[in-house]
Amino acid sequence: MERLQKILSRAGVSSRRAAEALILAGRVKVNGKVVRELGAKADPETDAVLVDGKPIRRPRFHRYFAYYKPRGVVVTKRDDFGRKTVFDLLDLPKAVNAVGRLDKESEGLLLLTDDGELLQRYTHPSFQVRKVYHVQVTRLPTAEERRRLREGIRLEEKEVHAFSVKPLPASEGLWLEIVLGEGIKREIRRMLETFGIGVQRLIRVKHGEVELGSLEPGQVLELSASLLKKVRRSVGLIS
Repeated sequence: MERLQKILSRAGVSSRRAAEALILAGRVKVNGKVVRELGAKADPETDAVLVDGKPIRRPRFHRYFAYYKPRGVVVTKRDDFGRKTVFDLLDLPKAVNAVGRLDKESEGLLLLTDDGELLQRYTHPSFQVRKVYHVQVTRLPTAEERRRLREGIRLEEKEVHAFSVKPLPASEGLWLEIVLGEGIKREIRRMLETFGIGVQRLIRVKHGEVELGSLEPGQVLELSASLLKKVRRSVGLIS
């Protein structure tokens, strides 16, 4: 028997946190009965689990992709404003979800998978999976400003900090490399705005063990077996 949140996550329906919302909203049934308790369990092999009236199907094997999200595209399965989404542009299995987000004006590496367990671990703050960004700015922060960015900046939701902030050598224009361990909405832009620094371009070049590499905007690549092993090992899914 497994918790319903885990079953839904592993089936690629959603992250565990989003699965809790589905359960509380009464959108999940087990053997014909609506389940609203977060501690409820089921047997994924023998019980009939439905979400919005549709049976979940555990994939026979999971898929893992690296995608260069272009600027101007939103990361959502459905957009109420009719904007172009990542999933409009890509022909992927329906169970595939984005591992975290990039805002509309940001670009670069976006991981996609139907492996709910990996998605949960790669996005949960406790695992501190590091993300590396190259950021073109209106001016470079001073040494004191870089120190404050590393030690912590108070935003509306919480205090956030960067693991490292450093100018990119031999780059055309004013570029920084910024490393984060967790992400909130428009975090880098808001942190830099604290010092009156504007962002002209923001590119995620690495997410955990996966690098953007030579991917061009709009290109998608399935992860190799050797890279996937590193990814899964980094969050404790294999030893």
